[in-house]
This record gives sequence, structure tokens and C-alpha cells, in this order.
Amino acid sequence: MSDNLPEVLDPDASGPVSMVLVRVGNRTVPAKNGARCRVCQSPHRAKIEAWILEGYTRPAILAQLADMEEGRLGHPTEKALRSHTDRHLPLEARAEAAILERRTEQLGEEIEKFGGRVADHLSALDMVVLKGFDALQRGEIRLGASDLMKAIDLKQKIDASVEGGLDDRKWRGILMEYMKIAVEFIPPENRQAFARALSQSPVLTALSQNNQQQM
Repeated sequence: MSDNLPEVLDPDASGPVSMVLVRVGNRTVPAKNGARCRVCQSPHRAKIEAWILEGYTRPAILAQLADMEEGRLGHPTEKALRSHTDRHLPLEARAEAAILERRTEQLGEEIEKFGGRVADHLSALDMVVLKGFDALQRGEIRLGASDLMKAIDLKQKIDASVEGGLDDRKWRGILMEYMKIAVEFIPPENRQAFARALSQSPVLTALSQNNQQQM
């Protein structure tokens, strides 16, 4: 058995367990339970859900489960883990899982350096922003006038960057490099027509005007 993943104690080993439990009469049952879901029907459901939200990759979770007792439907597959996350976790938990999933894709094979777990500064920052936004929506965070002014100032800087800052400069550089390479493959007799077509392009004209306004 792998030692990479932490032990998670089930809240009630005598019955079905999940991150979210509800009381129905004298029974405690999972809030969402798929009869055909291998995660829902696994005796290790609570562990699996905790691992998902702790940022472990699906292969790491499956490796941990390999030596553990199977549920009545067998061990989950990667597809089953993804489906359970999307359909049977609470909305707030799905939002957290989406952040971790996006960061997993960005890291690629580099994630092995973290022991098969998303645990870096960028995923942590995204999670803090998400939890802070949720707290703001619930009224748990109070904003003062200075906070409002800082937020407005920051938004203006972000808008300026997106609309005409670094992103535009990058694209202009890419476009210039593309045209330089293209000219090398265009026969000399066609280069004048190529230049004329460029000068008549409304998209390139607008981009050039935008660049002049910023200078």
C-alpha cells in the first residue's frame, strides 16, 4: 500500500459515510448517493472524497485503493472518480476540486515532484480567493470604504492589462515574428502584393492604431 496519502477516519464506520450526511428518521445517510457510482458504493467513500479535496491526483488515489477492500461494484476507475466529483460532491466542494483539477493539468508530469498531489503556491492562492469570495457572499467579511477603493483601483489595472497592456504587446511580437518568417517563403514577385494585403487588413490597422495611442 502507498504511504503517500494520509489516513482519513470514517465518521461512522457502522453505516454509509460521505463528506455530507443527512438524518432521515433514525438513519444517517449520504446526502447524495448514486446506486451505480463506484465511489458512492465504496466502503472508502469518505477517504476518497477527502483525498480528492486534498489535491491528490486520480492515479495516486487509485494506487492507494489497490490494496484496500473493494466495494460491491469494485474499485473506482479514473472516470468514476471524475463523475463522482462532478455529480455527487456538494457545490462548494466541486468548486475547490475544479481549482485543483485545473492546476493538475497545468503541472502535467511535474506533479510527481509533489508526490502526486497538487500542493503549490498557485493552487493555495486560488483556494484562498475562492474561500474569501464565499465568505464575502455569506456576509462574513465586512468591507470598508478603503477596501472598496482598493478593489476599484485593482480592477482598473487588471482591465487595462487585459485590454491593452502586456497581452497586446505579446501578440504584436508574435505577429511580427510570424510575418518575418512568412516573407522568407514568399517569392520576391509576390512580396509587394503581400505587403499591400497587410496594409489593407482592418484588424491589423486597428492593432497598429491601438499601439500608437499607447506610445
